[in-house]
Amino acid sequence: MTMQRKVILSDRVDLMRALPALERAANLRRIEANMIAMAGANQPGEAHWYVIQTRERREKSVEERLGQEKISCYLPLVQGGKAVIRHRVVELSPRPALPCYILVHLVPSAAAFCGLRHIDGVVGVVGGLHAPHRVSDDDLNRFKRVLGSWDETAEHAQSFHVGDWVRFDEGPFIGFKGRIARLRMAVPMRGLRKIAIAGKVELEVGGQQHSIDAPLALLQKL
Repeated sequence: MTMQRKVILSDRVDLMRALPALERAANLRRIEANMIAMAGANQPGEAHWYVIQTRERREKSVEERLGQEKISCYLPLVQGGKAVIRHRVVELSPRPALPCYILVHLVPSAAAFCGLRHIDGVVGVVGGLHAPHRVSDDDLNRFKRVLGSWDETAEHAQSFHVGDWVRFDEGPFIGFKGRIARLRMAVPMRGLRKIAIAGKVELEVGGQQHSIDAPLALLQKL
């Protein structure tokens, strides 16, 4: 009996010691939930488009979570192309046009941007919390039209090389300049030689360094 009472007392002492930490964790969760709510679509004020960076291959899961939180977003996609699987030509699923980047539409506030950073799979806000990179409605609408008619085999895409300085002529990074660090090649049709269709562009946005995989159709050589 004595031994059992000691065990019960020990369990109570451990629980009492853990309570402050549990309360702090619960408070943090409430704070995070409140900040995420501040990025929702029902906030008063004028909303604008911003860009968030995600972890690799987490774009879709982040998009789904944003939708669950009623945060307006846009994940730009392009056709996945074709692949030969088991001697059959298969149409691949659409893929992100700018891997690891999603646009969000919200009323800007420190709490809203902090809330976005607490969403699983989000790396951060492009441009930083104090000067987030804003994308105009006109630039975004034009970007959507470009993606609608995008052709990865465009003739100009063959003129890019590693080390070239380029400028984004379309998309959420329009006007930013950077250098091509790597090219992605693909065969446009069976029997034809490979051509460059996308490049990894290294650039700076608001003091942050970014390596952006982008279709070459969005870029202009300098």
